[in-house]
Amino acid sequence: MLASFTPTTSHAYILASLMIAHIYFVRRFPAPGESCQADGFYCETGGKGLNVLIGLHKLGIPVDGILPCGRTPSSRQQHLEVLSQWALDHIAAPITAEYNGHGVALIDEQGQNQIIVHPGANALLGENHVQPHATSIQRANLVYAPFELPDSAILAAFKIAHSAGRMTVLNPSPYRDISPELLALTDVFILNQTEAQAWLNGMPEHFASCEAALTWLRAIRFNQRFAGKSIILTLGCKGAIALLENGNTYTHAGFVTPTVDTIGAGDAFASALLASLLRGDCVNTALRHGCASASLTIRQRGLLPHLPSEKVLHDFLNGEGSTINS
Repeated sequence: MLASFTPTTSHAYILASLMIAHIYFVRRFPAPGESCQADGFYCETGGKGLNVLIGLHKLGIPVDGILPCGRTPSSRQQHLEVLSQWALDHIAAPITAEYNGHGVALIDEQGQNQIIVHPGANALLGENHVQPHATSIQRANLVYAPFELPDSAILAAFKIAHSAGRMTVLNPSPYRDISPELLALTDVFILNQTEAQAWLNGMPEHFASCEAALTWLRAIRFNQRFAGKSIILTLGCKGAIALLENGNTYTHAGFVTPTVDTIGAGDAFASALLASLLRGDCVNTALRHGCASASLTIRQRGLLPHLPSEKVLHDFLNGEGSTINS
């Protein structure tokens, strides 16, 4: 579907996940049993779905969606504050559990990260919460979901989207096995090297470059094994690639940029890529926008305030963003 994607509007529907993130900056990751002192700390409200929801909104894309909420007063306050801050009060907020999702991340001096999450309210989002929003899903040109939400909710939304001829986009992160039913309903997969290795049994050398990754995807006959599916693979500083369902391939090198905080870089990439596609841009342009958005966010601490607006993204691409990794 991506090869022929022609949006009639730029509207998106996001199955969003809410995570309260505690971020610690360390000189190195601790060994088992070792206690280390962090050199820095911040706390931020985010979540893979919420990050993409806000990223699209900041890029001027009309968005609708659903965002699970915990029932404790502090959980409800966290939920209310983040949606009000970004003027997204229309997003559905089902109360599904006691606490919101939360996580802990360690970031070392090279900007690499290790993350542990507990899904909280996200884990209990189900078909019964999604079905009342069928009209909004049918109206959207694409529906996006991450794996911070359970299969039951994603399946419900993707079934509605498919019956309406809408494109479905899955970010299988944090990775778990992709069920045959969900595979059948997914048009586009956006994933990073770690997730691709887990799903497709790849080896590190398969991701040494964009060209190596495309060669590997052809070698494993991705288009034949997963007929009708498109895959978009992010490779960090090396850039990103796309293999469409019709066999067409696209690559874009990563932009040269200092790396401070990589948390949420994949979500920044996804939101800008999807925004570009929803405006009718070609896949190559969408990859360029995604790589630029990720580059803009990893050069500073925190994510949501640094997700780019349309102007910031275009200024970057017209100036500093002309330098890419070769």
